[in-house]
Amino acid sequence: MIEGDSREQRVAALLRQIWLGLSAYRLYPGATDRPGFVAASERVETAAERALFDGIVDVEVHGEALWLEARPLPGEDAIRRLALACFERRVERILLRDVPSPAELAHLFDVLSLAPTELQEPGAAEDRLQATGVRSIELLRIGPAPVTGADHVPEGLGEPTETEIPTGDVLASELMVEDLGGGAEQQAETILGRLRSLSEELNVEPARGIELHSAFHEAIGRFPDDVRRSLVQLLVDRVADDPLAQRLISAMSNAELTRALVDLGRGGRKDPVDLARRLAAAGVRHLDIVDLTSALEAGREEAGTIVAGLEQLGIDLSGPRVSGSVTDVLAEYLGATRTEDARAMNRALGDTEEEQASLLAFADYLTLESDLERIGEVLDGWADAVGGSLRRGARARLGVLVDAARRPLSNAGDDRSALFEASARHVLDEDVLLELAPPPSEGQPSPLPGLLAPFGDLGVEVLLDLLADEEDRDRRALLLAVLRQAAAGHVGPVAARLDDPRWYVVRNAVTLLGAAGGPGVLERLATVARHGAPEVRREAARSLVLAGGPAAAPYLVDLAIHGGDEIGRLALVALAALTGAESASAIADVARSSPSKPLRQEALDVLAGRVDGAALLEDLAAGSTKPKLPWALRRHAKRLLRERHKEST
Repeated sequence: MIEGDSREQRVAALLRQIWLGLSAYRLYPGATDRPGFVAASERVETAAERALFDGIVDVEVHGEALWLEARPLPGEDAIRRLALACFERRVERILLRDVPSPAELAHLFDVLSLAPTELQEPGAAEDRLQATGVRSIELLRIGPAPVTGADHVPEGLGEPTETEIPTGDVLASELMVEDLGGGAEQQAETILGRLRSLSEELNVEPARGIELHSAFHEAIGRFPDDVRRSLVQLLVDRVADDPLAQRLISAMSNAELTRALVDLGRGGRKDPVDLARRLAAAGVRHLDIVDLTSALEAGREEAGTIVAGLEQLGIDLSGPRVSGSVTDVLAEYLGATRTEDARAMNRALGDTEEEQASLLAFADYLTLESDLERIGEVLDGWADAVGGSLRRGARARLGVLVDAARRPLSNAGDDRSALFEASARHVLDEDVLLELAPPPSEGQPSPLPGLLAPFGDLGVEVLLDLLADEEDRDRRALLLAVLRQAAAGHVGPVAARLDDPRWYVVRNAVTLLGAAGGPGVLERLATVARHGAPEVRREAARSLVLAGGPAAAPYLVDLAIHGGDEIGRLALVALAALTGAESASAIADVARSSPSKPLRQEALDVLAGRVDGAALLEDLAAGSTKPKLPWALRRHAKRLLRERHKEST
């Protein structure tokens, strides 16, 4: 016995993994070596082992629902979409006998990726899958007897049924005869009542509901235009309260329902997009029905009189199409495979249980997709997941989420890279960042630099933008403290701010470069030490010492000798802050070579105050250096030596 989850939960987990695997496979059909498919296969294997613990898994397809042991499984999105994919391909049972291999899963996904028009014959999906040699999984239509070893026998399955479902043309002729007085609306009311009575009278098994609803749909399609539209209008209006309306709407494919809604708009009855929103709000259809309806409506208007009616659109989801034509655009959108799969993966980003597989497929999708609008839509969902992890401080999860989008987009061209940057900047909201950057408590560093690390240079750029625009002094100090940590290893965006026309932005960048350190920043700091703003010059001299230590000495000497009086004095002060023989020698160089006599005298004063400066001061006083000090400076050096000697005795 497996502890923890119930059998229902284990089967639901398996079906969820199968749907995610199908989503990953559809992006690169046949590419079983893709990371997304490999990870999905492994997760299906794990879930299948758990689900098969109590025996064969046998589930029934009921429209957008899957049933186990005569009860519907939880109506989560992945299960609904898997059910609909099977329903549209005339699959009425999914049977799992053994753990499927990756090759068997690929064959299964191939069948479920076929256009529904290729699998309209009863048992077509079953035959296709069996022909590939797959034995662990079966896609069945309901037969006259139970499956050997199945975990249950659906109600009435073991006995031959006497119920015969009339064909669509027979139903249409029977429903339209006599007693259909009044206008189209009244006739539609009468027909809906007769459909309800007929459904109760036939009393077909739940598993055969697909046959009954298909016959009903075929009959509805044969009604006169005004009656057909009135009937569809009734179904939409009553879908929230009428079980029959729910079943008929649920049994329609996306393409069928979208065409029916736009057909109502053509009749001048309702706005088809509004109707789609009502269906989504009622929970009968997914939100993407709104997108599909909008696309078809826009295509109809664009095509003008070329598209005389919905049935004359000529959209064949399985056949060849002329690239770039209106029908091509609509067909691709109505097929919606990539959009649907990408949305499924986006939804899984919020579920840590599914995240490993879905992130690999998510990255595959971003690599494959060329439509920037669709990428933007997917990144909206990604941004929600990233924002949630950022607020919770989930650093590890944040890293894999950001990496999944950054790798395929950031180096994939200007447009795709710009999309990633825009989405990432949207996530890094000012209020969120300030909330995550409290003053360090008890000497502990802020967690924000670690959370921003996955964003690379972009995280530092966002903080720099906030710092540049922030007017509150305390917040500026807070952001600067965070940037001192975050800028380490990301000096590129900081150094770029040295060219900013705002002096205070340049000063902040100089401060951060000094804190970041490293020989790579010394030349830039030495250059900016000649900046027009005195605040920048002072900070640059100080930051040279912080960034380079003794390695900054040559740059400071150059500034002291060639930078003019003010910069020279700042450089000398910075040199005085250094320790070691190199800095003492550098101060002596200033005393020998500076064109400013006051600065040379000040350099001698600095040497006199250093323990390691005595020998250098004696050489300078004796005139043994090249160039030799002028007589007045040598005399000053001798006086400093005498005072030093007195103090020591």
